[in-house]
Amino acid sequence: MKRGKSRGQAMVEFSLLSGLLFLLVMGIFDFGRAISIYVNIAEAAHEGARQLVLRSNYYTQYPDAAVVNATLAKIGGGGMVLTEDPCLAQQTPCTSPGAPPATAPNTGYIWISPNRTTGNHNVTVRVTYRYAPPLTGMISSLVGAQFIMTAGSSMRSEY
Repeated sequence: MKRGKSRGQAMVEFSLLSGLLFLLVMGIFDFGRAISIYVNIAEAAHEGARQLVLRSNYYTQYPDAAVVNATLAKIGGGGMVLTEDPCLAQQTPCTSPGAPPATAPNTGYIWISPNRTTGNHNVTVRVTYRYAPPLTGMISSLVGAQFIMTAGSSMRSEY
């Protein structure tokens, strides 16, 4: 029996399926990176709220460097760029976090509850991050070229 016709069959099948296989692997990397970034910003928001509660001066104004630095220190770099939300610098600070501009992917804002008074109340830190998947268009085709991730933490302070 002659087997000359089927010698290249495995190579043809691999070449047909390898594109899908590599796209799937790259999509797994993108998805894993997105989860990693979400965990980082959630921990950073928690650390910022913790720092805000530990500081017993409720009268600080924008920019609140101690909270921002504690939040950034929790992330530890990794190519993530976070700054304090610029809406907090306005005459009447915003009551909810803003989104980073679409022209600045992979950046984020740290929003700190603007109305801090003495007494037993909640303080909130929210991190809003604009994520752009770097490797494949797989996630981009499902949810858009960029999307916003938001994580927050509230703690009760007793100044």
